Amino acid sequence: MSEEMTSRERFVNALEMKDVDRMPYGYLWFGAGNGVLERMNASMSDVYYSAEGIARAQILARQMYHHDNVMSPWGCLLVEAEALGTRLNIKDNRYPTIAGYPLSSANEYDQIDPLDIERSHRIDTVVNSIGILKKELKDEVFITGAMLSPLMLASQVLEASSLCIEMLSEKEKVHELLERLTQSCILYADRLIEEGVDGIFVENGENTADLFSPDMAEEFMLPYTKQLYAHIQDNGIYVISHNCAEHAFHEMEASLRPDALNFAFGDVNTLGKKYGIECTKIHKKAGCSPRYCFKELEEHGICLMGNINPNVFCRDSLDDIEHEVKSCMYCAPEKGFILSTGCEIPLSTSIEEMETLWRSISSRF
Repeated sequence: MSEEMTSRERFVNALEMKDVDRMPYGYLWFGAGNGVLERMNASMSDVYYSAEGIARAQILARQMYHHDNVMSPWGCLLVEAEALGTRLNIKDNRYPTIAGYPLSSANEYDQIDPLDIERSHRIDTVVNSIGILKKELKDEVFITGAMLSPLMLASQVLEASSLCIEMLSEKEKVHELLERLTQSCILYADRLIEEGVDGIFVENGENTADLFSPDMAEEFMLPYTKQLYAHIQDNGIYVISHNCAEHAFHEMEASLRPDALNFAFGDVNTLGKKYGIECTKIHKKAGCSPRYCFKELEEHGICLMGNINPNVFCRDSLDDIEHEVKSCMYCAPEKGFILSTGCEIPLSTSIEEMETLWRSISSRF
């Protein structure tokens, strides 16, 4: 296409598997955020609990790094959990960590009140930041809200090892907990939608063989996440399903029918055993090992978003960044693709690395 699109138009067309004027470039959470904060003369704690701070940081990040979307909240993954009673350790220059869980067992599921989402000041901060971004950026930029899938949220209100044990020993109670958390997620999604998000980026990284069998994922992840995705899409909002696990159940992820699948790593050996192909030989020029190649995921008819390895940053090798960009753009399908990292770029990534990333991308448009 010869006519230049806005960033939002470019992003939407890719999600809808339509033509774009150039490949969209997606941004996750607050990648390379320390450089943004330094330019703002602020710390993480200064802006993390401020709607204006979140919005201002996202707008500045886009000016510095040139991506086609903005995102709130950032990648601490604890917004909903905090609203539901998880206690946090607040850090000055990095994301908060969990100080204490509200539940010691799934048997305490009735202590989770989904309406706490609507009463939470933390949720208000995030939602208000979306409103500011919408007011400032209007329809120029794709505005992304971020949240957890119900199973991911369960591991933030109940310690993960206890959750896994009780998925075997207390199935009924875990299902009761997941039903409440699904309603919590839906209420949070509604708040984001009311403030004007174009899409919601859902962290679904527990859908993986690293943690569960396929049967367990199908029982405890699939129905609840599917309900959430359907609710968001029924409200006319795009869903981007994020799963950066190395052994993610990609077929199950695709069965959720998100508008895009944001993925990171994959197991090429598993791919070879399943389909009898040697991915590394087929795409040796592109260097796609050790990730799932794009050609395999294309068959699902879903926009793909990835697959630059975030581990190439903070390693003093600008050539590795160039190689990742070249590899991903070479393998990408002609339609239905958004170039991004497979997970968040480390906060401490240098400006020089981010400039190398953008130069490598823009030189191939």
